[in-house]
Amino acid sequence: MSLLSIIIPNYNYGCFADRFFGSLVAQSMSLADAEVIFVDDGSSDDSLAQARKWAGRVKCRDFKILAPPRSGKPGPVRNHGLDQATGKYLLSFDPDDEMEPEFLSSCVGFMDSNPKVSVVYTDYYEVSPAGKKHCVLPDFSPLHLRTQNSLPTSAIYRRELWDAGVRYRDNTTYEDWDYWVQCLLLGAKFKRIAEPLYIHHFHEANFSHQAEKEDGAAKARIVLNNPGFFHKEVRGWAEDFLRGRAHAPSFQRGYIPTQDDIVKLSDLIRTGEI
Repeated sequence: MSLLSIIIPNYNYGCFADRFFGSLVAQSMSLADAEVIFVDDGSSDDSLAQARKWAGRVKCRDFKILAPPRSGKPGPVRNHGLDQATGKYLLSFDPDDEMEPEFLSSCVGFMDSNPKVSVVYTDYYEVSPAGKKHCVLPDFSPLHLRTQNSLPTSAIYRRELWDAGVRYRDNTTYEDWDYWVQCLLLGAKFKRIAEPLYIHHFHEANFSHQAEKEDGAAKARIVLNNPGFFHKEVRGWAEDFLRGRAHAPSFQRGYIPTQDDIVKLSDLIRTGEI
């Protein structure tokens, strides 16, 4: 067993390889007991050639390059890599982003020192055409996941969660949100490190753009995938939304309605105010 498995789900991100892998080899933590699992989802660019190039440069315990059949969704790609991971700690990290030098040492060190913590995540910088900004995430609360996803994909967690059956589902484009709900239902304890330790690059090829287009259905699937986590009124909204009922709107992007939201909406419909 290795200390850390780093899963890299990739599709046509070869142009970002030097930036990402450069940040990986620049980590202050030694990678001697870490494995890198690069999973390519049928790229048509030079992604595989870039991965092979960096396989000889990253001084890690093992560097696997996997090329399963094309999926078109990041969840199954992550699952494919995680299924072969041997790490005590697991990390899925998108290769269009990059790590700050202390990212791995801070997260792994925190997990080593806090055995009751199951998942650790950090603040980050966002870089877009508008510039660079520091994104401060909230300290974890289970209530957050009932309405919005306050956790990044790049959280590090213990493999016991994977071994207990948590998987990325392919019926929602908010697959990471769904994943963290599954972890929470298994009793996972989440903690935030209040430092910006990685950089998220916002660009036109981000998969998140596709997720936004499918916002309502993606949220409804999270609710129905995890019915015990959501109030019956919210489950009813999810079922009605997927049936295309006019009284079950999507609500704002990235927000799952609460019981109160749905009751208020029903009152407005009943009184003819909308």
